[in-house]
Formats: sequence, C-alpha cells, structure tokens
Amino acid sequence: MSKKSISHCAIVGGLILPVALFASSASGTLVRDLEIAVTIEGVDDSDLRGDLRALSVVINRDEEERFTALAPLRRAVASDAQKMKQALLSLGYYAATVEPKLTRAGLDVDITYLIAPGERFEITDYRIDYTDPQGEARPASLSEIPGLTLDGDPTGDRLKGLGDKLISYLWNNGYPRAEIRRDYVAANFGAGTASAVYDVTTGPRASYGDIRVSGNERTKDSHIKAYFREDEGALYQRRAIDAYRDALSRTSLFREVSVQPAPPLEGGRTDLLVEVAERPHRTIGGGLSFATDVGIGATASWENRNTFRGGELLSVTLEASQPEQQFGLLYEDPLPRFPGAWNATALFLNEQTDAYEAVTGKVGTGIERTFREDRLRLSANIQYTYSDITDLSDPDFPEGRSETVQFLSFPLRAQYNNADDELNPTTGFSAGATVTPFVGDLQFNRVTLSGATRHSFGEDRFILAGRGLVGATLGASGTDLPATERFYAGGGGSVRGYAYQEAGPINIETGNPTGGASITELNLEGRVMVRENIQLAVFADAGTVFESETPDFSGDTLVGAGIGVRYMSPIGPVRLDVATPLDRRRLTGLRPNDEGDLVEQTVFQDDVIQVYIALGQPF
Repeated sequence: MSKKSISHCAIVGGLILPVALFASSASGTLVRDLEIAVTIEGVDDSDLRGDLRALSVVINRDEEERFTALAPLRRAVASDAQKMKQALLSLGYYAATVEPKLTRAGLDVDITYLIAPGERFEITDYRIDYTDPQGEARPASLSEIPGLTLDGDPTGDRLKGLGDKLISYLWNNGYPRAEIRRDYVAANFGAGTASAVYDVTTGPRASYGDIRVSGNERTKDSHIKAYFREDEGALYQRRAIDAYRDALSRTSLFREVSVQPAPPLEGGRTDLLVEVAERPHRTIGGGLSFATDVGIGATASWENRNTFRGGELLSVTLEASQPEQQFGLLYEDPLPRFPGAWNATALFLNEQTDAYEAVTGKVGTGIERTFREDRLRLSANIQYTYSDITDLSDPDFPEGRSETVQFLSFPLRAQYNNADDELNPTTGFSAGATVTPFVGDLQFNRVTLSGATRHSFGEDRFILAGRGLVGATLGASGTDLPATERFYAGGGGSVRGYAYQEAGPINIETGNPTGGASITELNLEGRVMVRENIQLAVFADAGTVFESETPDFSGDTLVGAGIGVRYMSPIGPVRLDVATPLDRRRLTGLRPNDEGDLVEQTVFQDDVIQVYIALGQPF
C-alpha cells in the first residue's frame, strides 16, 4: 500500500471515531444527568406549598424525564413558575409573584422558586356589564339574584360557579340566548379588594311560541307536544325545557331527543325545535329461571309501546313454572298533561302449590299520577277477582276444601323509587305503601309497607343492600281468608333457604303451609366485585307469616343464609344463590308408610339446600 493510501485511510479513521463517540453520547453512555435540587421559598402554608409543588414538572419528573442540559431545564422551570403564578391568582392572591432562580456547579443544579403570594384579596363587588342594549328585568348585580350567597371568596372555582348561576338565572327568566362573553377581576392593590366583573349578552327577552317537531315517523306531533307543561306565551324558562326533554326521554319511545329554542322572533316569541329519533316500538322478550323449590320457570312477553301513535302501551305476558302459570294483558294510555296514565288489565292464573290449588281470573282498571320525574307514583284502581280454590292446608279435609270466591278490591298505592338501575341498583332506595279494601264474599282490608335501600362503597365495589316488608289484614284472620288471599313467605324473592310459601306455619298433619293474615320479612345482603364482571354476595333473610291480623311475633322467625355469585352480563346480572335454613323444622304426625298405613312419623320439613338462578338482583 502506498503512503498516499495510508494517509487517506488515517483520515477516514479519524472521521469514524468522532462519529462513534457522538453516537455513544446520544445514547446516554457518556452524558450524565444533571443532579437537581428544588426549593420553594416564601410560602408558609404547608397545604399551599404542597399544591404548588404538585404543579411542578421539574419536581415531579419520573425516571424517564431526564435533564442533561440547562436549556430545556430553564424552559421547564419557567413553565413551572408560570403555572404556580396562575394557581395563586386563581386562589385570590392577585399580587403574587413567582421568581425562579437557577445556579449550577458542575452537574449539580440548585433551583429556587422565590414566591411572594402577598395577601389574599376579597371580592367586595360583583358587577354585571351587559354588552347589548336589551334591558328589561335584567339584574344589575349578582346581589339581585334571589338565593345567591356572596361571601367574598376570590377563588376561580367560586367565581366560575357564580357565573354559572347568573346564566342559569337568566335562562330561567326569559333569556334563552344569555351567555358570558368574558369574566375577569378588577383588583385594588392598595386596599386588597377586588371586583368580579361579568361581561354578558342576553338578547331579547323571550316567551314560548309554537313547538316544531321533526324526526318522528309514527308518533303524533300532538302527543310529543303534550309533554310540555307550559302554555304558549309564558315566559321562557330553561328548567321547563330540560323537564320537557327528560319527560320525552322517559317515554321509551325515542332513542334520541333534542329540544332547543329557535332564534327569538319579533316581540320575543321563541319557538321550540324538537328533534327525535324513534326506537322500535314492538319488542319481544323472554327469560328463564330455576329454583330447587319450584323448578324451571319461563317468561315470555310482547309489547307495542305506540299502539295508536300516541304512546299507548299494549303488552302480553306469559309466565310458567311448576306451581304457577299465568297469562296477563295490559293496556296503558299515557296522560302527559296530567301527568300519568290510565290502564286496563286482565290476568288469568292457574296455581298448584302445596298450600292450595286455584284457578283465578282478574280484570281491573285504574289511574296513576306521577311526580318528581316519575320517581313518585300514586295510583287508584278497581279490580274484580273470581277464584275457584281447593285449600290443601285444612286437616279436616285431607283431599282439600273447595270454595269459590268473588271480590271487588280497590288498591290504593304510593310508591317512591330513586334507584339508579332497575336490574342492578347500586344506590338509591324505594318505599311503598298499599291499602286495599275488599268487598264481596268476605270484607276486609289489606295493608302492606315495603322498602329497599342500597349503599355503595369504594367506587361501587362494595354494596350493602337491605329490604323489608310488613303486611296486615284488618277484618279477618288467617283461616278466615281464602287461601289465595293469605300472605305466604319463602322462596327466591322472599326468605331464601326455605321453600316457596313454606317460611311460616305448617299444618302438622298434611305438611302443607297454611299461610296467614300478616307477614314480616327482612333481607340483608353484602356484595363485592371481585372481577370486572363477577360479583360475590353473602346474605341473611328472615321472616314469617302470622295467623293474627297484625304481626304479633308470637311464633318463631325463620332465618335463612347463604352465598351468591352474579355475572354482570350485558342485559343485567345473572344471579346464582345457594341458601340454607338455619333452623330445619321437624314435624311429627300420621303419615302413610310404604304399605299405605298411617303411622306416626317425624320428618324434616325443610331441605338442607335451596338453589336459585334468575336475572337481576333480588332487591
């Protein structure tokens, strides 16, 4: 190789080495991170100092956020200082200053935020500056708005909240176009006081005009308009618009509802623009359940929620299990301006239980009034009942005692429910009271009180739920009542661990439940989410029925306990409960042996385990 060639290679080698060193530097091998120490000075309040530290990127950097040069570090420090100052201003320290200082010695960098918050200002005046010439019935200051507390708090959240209430007041007093264009604080640094100023535009004062409906394919315009409670020409109120939209949403007729004010016309008249998207009005449903005491149960339903284009509901239901089969019809006609509904019902029921066998027909009609966004419901009904009954609990009639009864009943109900979900409630409570006079073959009055509540903890991971029921019959004791009109306890929706209708007095001779004229039930359940879709439950249920007209607690209260698993499916919780009676009853009486002879025998009345599978929480 010639000298020229050697010299050329040396030059190439000299270029390669610096490039390699640069690459090594870029990967962090040769460049070390700066050692950073941060101090905040001038803030004595530990809570305020902690809040300011939480804003700093430099203080709260993680292992991946490294500084190897001063330039990016200076930019981060300056950004921190600006955020700290903005935070102090939002807390009412309008004269606050934040001065960052940075010193370096080798790789060690000391950063100091010199903060002078000054005194916290007080808001002494709340001013509204209107930017348009409209002037009728507009408040000149926040102090003129009823119910608004002005406490001098200078924080940004408080001033924003007052601005929101100002706009809400204007919306509800005839100004649908009201908005805050700008808000700011004018500070008097010498006095330590300030004025909160809201620049507002309202547009003209408006009253309700016509309602213009679009998007409806089947539902009548008149039905949609009927849910609006205000009269044409009344002063515009935003709360009435919100209530109108919510009422339309609760009809289940629409998947989307929009209600907006149109631009005010001459004289302030404002039409309402209602746009809806309808849901399918016909639905078919079905379900299966299982319990060891009643076997497999099945339900099927069909409904049309807009039968005659006015939100009328027509539904057909079929339910079948080993002890009970029923066919039900319901027609409900909404009364939006009432508000409420009128209904007509028919029910055909065949029951074959251990207590009795019966074929029953019921027809009735009633009216319901709703309040508080349909959470409170009051109803009055009249119902005719015909039953052909074979009572199997009377020891004097081993083959059953037959009777036919007819009644007119007048159920009066009050029900309140603010639970957050129908199938899987996590918060809220329900309470109900029903008084039902009966006239016919026997006259008596029935009263029931019920309630349920849930309390959630840990972002709904833990839920404690409870349910209670008390019932009484005034004017007749248990044996006087037809078997179909007595109270019974026991089963998956009552006292779990005891078989259907068997959590109460048992006829010693027949082993069949006798029912009673009064009842008490109490259920407690704890639920915990252990996986995203899996919930475990432990529960204890107690209850019994009484021969007396009102609960006298003279007999034993039966208690069952158990555990459960719920799978949170898209259609609701699928529930599996396993329960056991805590006191298995023994009955001694004359019973046929294998040869058919009656001999005295002692047997367990209650099984060791009962299993229940169903959709939805028990309460």
